[in-house]
Amino acid sequence: MIKHYLFTALRSFRKNKAYSFLTIVGLTLGVFCALVILLFVHDELTYDSMHQGSIFRLDAAYHLPNDGGFEQYAASGPVVGEMIAKDFPEVDQVVRFRKIENAIVEKPGTTDREYETIVAADSNVFRVFNFPFLDGDPETALLEPMSLVISRSLAEKYFKRTDVVGESLKLPDDTILFKITGVMENLPPNTHLRFNMIFSFETLKRMHYHLDSWWNYSFHTYLTLKPGINSKAFEEKIKFISRKYIPDQEDYSGYKQEYSLTPLSSIHLYSNLRTELETNSKASYVYTFLVIGIFILLIACVNYMNLATAKAAMRAKEIGLRKVAGAFRTQLVGQFLGESFLMTLLAVLGSMGLIFITLPAINSFLERELTLVSNPAFWVAIALVTLTASILAGAYPSLFLSAFRPVEVLKGNFRTSSKGNLLRKSLVVFQFAISIFLISGTLIVYNQLTYLREIHLGFDKERTLVLPTRSAPNAEKDFKLLKEELKKTGSVLSATLSSRVPGKEMGNNVVRLGWSEDAKWSDMRFLGVDHDFVEVYDLDVIEGRDFDESYPSDEHGAFMLNESGMRRLGWNNPKEAVGQKLRWQDRNGFVIGVVKDFHFMSANVAIEPFIMVMNKPWSVGYLSLKMAPGKLDQSIHQIRNVFETTLPDKIFEYSFLDEDFDKQYKSEERFMSIFTFFACVAVAIACLGLYGLAMFIAEIRFKEIGIRKVLGATSSAIAVLMSGDFIKLVALAFLIATPLAFWAMNQWLGTFPYREKISLTIFLISGLMAITIAVLTVASQSVKAAKANP
Repeated sequence: MIKHYLFTALRSFRKNKAYSFLTIVGLTLGVFCALVILLFVHDELTYDSMHQGSIFRLDAAYHLPNDGGFEQYAASGPVVGEMIAKDFPEVDQVVRFRKIENAIVEKPGTTDREYETIVAADSNVFRVFNFPFLDGDPETALLEPMSLVISRSLAEKYFKRTDVVGESLKLPDDTILFKITGVMENLPPNTHLRFNMIFSFETLKRMHYHLDSWWNYSFHTYLTLKPGINSKAFEEKIKFISRKYIPDQEDYSGYKQEYSLTPLSSIHLYSNLRTELETNSKASYVYTFLVIGIFILLIACVNYMNLATAKAAMRAKEIGLRKVAGAFRTQLVGQFLGESFLMTLLAVLGSMGLIFITLPAINSFLERELTLVSNPAFWVAIALVTLTASILAGAYPSLFLSAFRPVEVLKGNFRTSSKGNLLRKSLVVFQFAISIFLISGTLIVYNQLTYLREIHLGFDKERTLVLPTRSAPNAEKDFKLLKEELKKTGSVLSATLSSRVPGKEMGNNVVRLGWSEDAKWSDMRFLGVDHDFVEVYDLDVIEGRDFDESYPSDEHGAFMLNESGMRRLGWNNPKEAVGQKLRWQDRNGFVIGVVKDFHFMSANVAIEPFIMVMNKPWSVGYLSLKMAPGKLDQSIHQIRNVFETTLPDKIFEYSFLDEDFDKQYKSEERFMSIFTFFACVAVAIACLGLYGLAMFIAEIRFKEIGIRKVLGATSSAIAVLMSGDFIKLVALAFLIATPLAFWAMNQWLGTFPYREKISLTIFLISGLMAITIAVLTVASQSVKAAKANP
């Protein structure tokens, strides 16, 4: 019987080629989207899963004085983990990381230099984290100062081989020669601990790092707990450990520290604190895509259900004869479920082919390394999707078709029921409601992204070239010389040195309101600049003056605030702020000016209070060049020549500020692109089903259409009549989808401090697009039926 059912199914597919094609294509698209989303979701949910055990990150936070707010960091002071391990026997291991970005690395005996991100770690790091070793002993690799473990990719890059234990690499800026003591396998992309070079923590002492600080939030600390320890109860114990060791410092400053634990598995999707090791994702995005994948698969299954029940009249006699010949209903259900399974299996095979073809492009877009053959989750997902889609698509049609009464069918009295028609219409409404929801969502995301990009930032980012100094030794002296040389070229209108540039996160520091030792403290972002910063970035000084070389006292005794910083310190207007005494670190000075608030970070982030001071030698991080009008390629070539002549021991690199700034919206851009793609797929699948239904209706109403034409109806009137039923269904879908889309997208927009309002026009455009697509889809069948010879 199974063999017979298979032949019957194949004959049915061959006999109804158009319906079969539409169903398989729709299912293929639906299964393709579902599998790609499942691969992505699995990759996101298994972030850092390579590391086993109960590992937690130690996070630090402090309450600002005078109810100034609350700052949370994904890092803590270097001494905190040591003190916790000393005081609490519940702790098993503590590992600290100190990340140093873009250090110049050189292979001894060569002139080849590269920028690399390196990280210092405690010697027990390989007992806590699973970094597979290729060469060397992980237990002893980082015990000694100047010892270094590198990845396979770096070993092949610098030495063209992996057996490099005993070789050396050099940091010329810090005159440190590292001895390679181990080689580890390349780390997978789905971990936030993506390090290619790990050197011993003891080396930091040679690099003059202060490792006894409670306030230097640039060390990432991880700890493991002994078996049976409740992490929440332990978190309460360590919450205020700083009060035990530095109560005087906290009382004096007004800053109250507290500590918390974040499970390693939760960092990627649920942590968005300051000083994260990398930009994390959001659980809301992941689950949104999962829901979209489920809905698209449902739309594809709805197509099958619609077309299968619509073809009921064509198979009514077959079912009646089978029942008369003795077939039980369970056997008929099994037959139709088998047909559904075969149809789904063909779709799955087609979708797998699509995935294999498009996976490189998908990985490039998502910046991931999703795999198929070596990923067990993929094959489990295929089995589940195949089974689920078969049941979803085939359950109702099999029960519906197997319920036909053979007496009525064989007498020719079979008619499609009103309930069946209502169900098909409901399914069409369901399909287009989802499609309109996705179209509306796409337009709203696009509007918000456009709003963020076009919002007035309060500074000029056009034609600005940025050269990082990497905070190297003598950076201020070297790049100040380069700045003056570049001004002579004619390609550069103006230039400025600063600790940060727009788009890069500023550090925090404390400011005292007055010069006395008991003056109140306040916390705000700080920015080191030179005399030309305000001019280069065209900031609006609303009161007072800019830094001026004709005032030598500005070097050590002048401060500029933004409006938010002015209000943070308790002044209501700029005139009141100018001339006030402030103390920052070892500098006593006066507020000389107030600049209008501007978006130093992206418009995704609320404007924060900050203070501008004249650069200290260690704070020079970037050289910004305002380019003269003309051909940029020629100007950059000229700048490169001057750079390599003036600073031959440095690596020339640059970027355009506007491009760097716009990269901050990459997450929103990707979200919009994915939304757009799935909206198009959902509409395409819905249209395939609509096209099939239009074919079916044209077939069963051909006598009615002939009679109408004989009675004088025009072809255009008949085409409108046939299309009108579908337009009503899409209009109903619009009424259902609009409030749902408004609510959901309003929730998403609520995560932005600056947002575009949702316009009713967006929903009208979405509905009009859906109706237009539906009309165009059924038009060919409507016109064909209307033009037929009666």
